Formats: sequence, C-alpha cells, structure tokens
Amino acid sequence: MSIVDSLPGASAMEGLLNHRPQLSAQYRVFYESFWRDGLVPRRVLALTRLRIAYIHSCVAELQIVDAQASVSANEHDQLSRGHIAGFSESEQSALKLAEQMPHSVHQITDDQVQAAAQHFGHPGCVALLTALAFFDVNCRLKLVYEIPALESETSPECESQL
Repeated sequence: MSIVDSLPGASAMEGLLNHRPQLSAQYRVFYESFWRDGLVPRRVLALTRLRIAYIHSCVAELQIVDAQASVSANEHDQLSRGHIAGFSESEQSALKLAEQMPHSVHQITDDQVQAAAQHFGHPGCVALLTALAFFDVNCRLKLVYEIPALESETSPECESQL
C-alpha cells in the first residue's frame, strides 16, 4: 500500500501535491501552460513526455494518451527504444534534450539548446526545457510514491492528467 492511497485529491498525484496546497495550485497552472501557450507544438510535448516516461519505465505516465498529439504505435515503439531518426528535425532536437533530462541533464550542451531555439524560438526553448524538467519530476514522483495508472487510459487534455 502506497502513502498516496489515503491522500485527498481528484487523482493520487494531486493528492500528493496537496501536501503543499499553494505549490499544488501553482504546479498545475505552470504544467498546464506548456500545453496551452503554443510555444512548443503539442506533439513535441507528447513525444518528449513519452520518451522520458520510457526512460523511467513509468507505466502510470505511459498510459496517459494525448489524443490530440497523434502518436502512432510505431512511434511509441521507436520512443521506447530511443530511436529518433524517423522523427522530424525539430522533434529530434527536442527528443535529444529529453533523452538527457533524467540522468545527464548537466551534459546538455549549448549547441543542443541553440538547436532547439532555432526550431522553437527562445521562448519555446525555455518552455521546452522547463516542460522536460516537469515530465521528469512527474515520473519520479509517480514511481517513488507508487502512484497508479489512471482509470481512464485516454485523455483528450493531457494537461489535466498530472
């Protein structure tokens, strides 16, 4: 039995974050902004979130499906193996950053950041890097606190699934 089983909240993740109500509210607003502000294409956010989830083997995160991002079964397979050659140049740029976020964030180079900025602009690059950090921490929290997968495996609004 996980500590999260007894926590109040719409989901176990929200229950965990509700230990710090002010943080919880701000976390949700900040996380949702990645999906709503349009600085990074929704598909790129979905691909990078999934790649980080595959790196962590985080089933709870992998079961969240963003129906608006159109990630195929073949693309899931490629992401699970870290093969990014079949993705667009901008998607590859983001996926290279995502690859390093969980275990080698300090080895991200200025050239990699510049490449992302060329594809997404400087505001988009900042949003992408921040989103990657959030995706990483979401996986870590879900794994450490044994947060179960959601009852519904599909979500048209990925941002509502913390």
